[in-house]
Amino acid sequence: MKQRQSRGLMPWILTLLCAVLLTVWVLGSMPAAPKEGAAVAAGTAYLDSAAAKDASAIAETLREREKQRRAELLAQQKQEERDALVAKITSGELDIWSMFDSYVILGDSRAVGFYYFDFLEKSRVLADGGNTIRDVAAHMDDIRALQPDYVYLCYGLNDISIGYWDTKEEYVAELLQVVADLKEALPGVTVVVSSILPAQDPAFEKSSKWRNIPEWSEAVGAACAENGIPFADNTEICQTYADLWQPDGIHVRPEFYPYWAANLILAGLDSPAEAEDATNETENDPA
Repeated sequence: MKQRQSRGLMPWILTLLCAVLLTVWVLGSMPAAPKEGAAVAAGTAYLDSAAAKDASAIAETLREREKQRRAELLAQQKQEERDALVAKITSGELDIWSMFDSYVILGDSRAVGFYYFDFLEKSRVLADGGNTIRDVAAHMDDIRALQPDYVYLCYGLNDISIGYWDTKEEYVAELLQVVADLKEALPGVTVVVSSILPAQDPAFEKSSKWRNIPEWSEAVGAACAENGIPFADNTEICQTYADLWQPDGIHVRPEFYPYWAANLILAGLDSPAEAEDATNETENDPA
């Protein structure tokens, strides 16, 4: 009886044994799972890395926003100062000529009027009839000796009519080089480029090229804006005070010079370089 029972259990025992052996073989062939401690460490490292990247990005965003806010505040402050200055100039409360300090004016016969009408010192107005931007180099030693903080370039009339440049693009390229040469010779100087004062009849009988002055002046202004060079745009005052031209249609009357001078001063105050320096000082302020 017992022998029959043993024989009956044998197939079941063999089946169970085979199942156990099969399970052991399958488990043995599977890749080893990482240890629990290593898995936790890897996960923690990943989370720390992600958190560090997020924190860095957030900090950079905050810095950019703060930089933009300070730039906006600076621009607002400069605009308020500019508006106040304009109000004082136009009301006669402020003498515009008192604003010229540590400067040099370079230009043609129209710039000569700055000293000819006794507005400014002759020694600081390096201008002559017929001059163009190519005459700047001849004045370089005098400019270095004066060590100005501001250099005002008031050319354009002869530059257009004399024929050195066939196109406004050629002229603009050489003008930019003149500005670069001045900055190299006088580190820290602010070079202000004046827009070209237009001509009126009967001047066009002398040179029809002067009809192109607005087009050339606009090209100069665009180049200055693109290269961060202060530009005194005289378009509005030339239209408003068109009756202040001399009978020759080329030169302007003494009454025009204070308006022109105010634009030169204001353009210097709006200098991109000055705004950038002020922004950098604010960013480096430990407060």
